[in-house]
Amino acid sequence: MSGEIVRSNDACRLPWTPPPAGDVEALPAGKWWDSVRAAPLVGERALELLGDETGAVIQDKYGTLYWLIEVGSAASWCLRQVRVLTELTDESTYLGVPPTSRTE
Repeated sequence: MSGEIVRSNDACRLPWTPPPAGDVEALPAGKWWDSVRAAPLVGERALELLGDETGAVIQDKYGTLYWLIEVGSAASWCLRQVRVLTELTDESTYLGVPPTSRTE
């Protein structure tokens, strides 16, 4: 970021940036982004089909893949082995998001 000072507290972050911490941070779905959770086989196939057109993807230690997408953009989706994680009226969902320095 040219000339900008980025601080590690939430008040100084841009609308949404990955956590500045050195480890995974649990962040609420539906605030800055929604997430599409796909089973490993479905997610791997989606990555093959999307290629370079894929957005930010997080893979957990079990192989499940999570795409970060615009809030509300998948509200009507109904796909097998795929779940949309978002903010609900009576429930919060958190996703473990790694810092930008973690790419594997």
